[in-house]
Amino acid sequence: MDLRQLRQFVAVAEERSFRRAAERLHVSQPPLSVAVQRLEAEVGATLLDRTRHHVRLTVAGEAFLREARRTLAHAQLSVEIAQRAAAGKLGTLRLSFVPSAALGVVPQLLRAFREDYPDVKLVLTGDTTAHQMATLLSGATDVGIVVPPLHDAGDFRVQPYCEQELMLAVPDTHPLAQQQRVQLRDLASENFVGFPFKEGPGFESVVMAACQDCGFIPHFVEVAAQMQTILALVGGGIGIALVPQAMQAVQTEHVNYLQVRRRHVPVKYQLGLAFRPSNNNPALAAFVSMAHRLRRR
Repeated sequence: MDLRQLRQFVAVAEERSFRRAAERLHVSQPPLSVAVQRLEAEVGATLLDRTRHHVRLTVAGEAFLREARRTLAHAQLSVEIAQRAAAGKLGTLRLSFVPSAALGVVPQLLRAFREDYPDVKLVLTGDTTAHQMATLLSGATDVGIVVPPLHDAGDFRVQPYCEQELMLAVPDTHPLAQQQRVQLRDLASENFVGFPFKEGPGFESVVMAACQDCGFIPHFVEVAAQMQTILALVGGGIGIALVPQAMQAVQTEHVNYLQVRRRHVPVKYQLGLAFRPSNNNPALAAFVSMAHRLRRR
């Protein structure tokens, strides 16, 4: 028994006529009659009561019609589900991101993705760039929002997504705390709290390059792998820190934020999308495509 036989039977049962059913199916009437007879033989019951003037369903035929319709509907649903999955509209997408991206970039991406792909399950993880690369390599995540450049990127693809501005976080007792803006070159003698290079080489490279461009190498008295911890150290008076602008949304006691300029222009770093081209998850391709459409808008 196959779906074609079920469609033939349903057409005859609904039309109550082999002639009209044959016209509906665009087949000739004799083969249709033979096909229904074979179906009855396979089922082991008479499904249609036939005379020269009418075609009626038997009790067995009524029951079989209900189930045949359900089977055909489920088969069509299976086709649609497969098509949606192939287009990235079903399934699971595992997304990781640097924690600062959670304060602006990630919610924007999620809203846009949900609009176009509401049935894709999202699994989210905040982590450093270094840890993200490890999970991408192991296959535990599909795509990461990272801070490039990446050292030894291997077979990863990293596509630029957007730029983010850096702010200066200082203790509220610091002489600069009441200012709105500061020049980076004026911070040469300050103690800095930083991010471990091995955890975020891209981010720390931006910080180091900006400071060196202003004529000094920052003196790091403490490092921490989480931006919230860095802010806590700043609030405790340990030092000052260059942090993503989005971190202003994190209300940390005894911390003030200042705009920082290098040669009178903001200091910026880049966020990128990292993934393995060999990952054939259709939801990944859909997410990357959507992200770039959103960026262009």
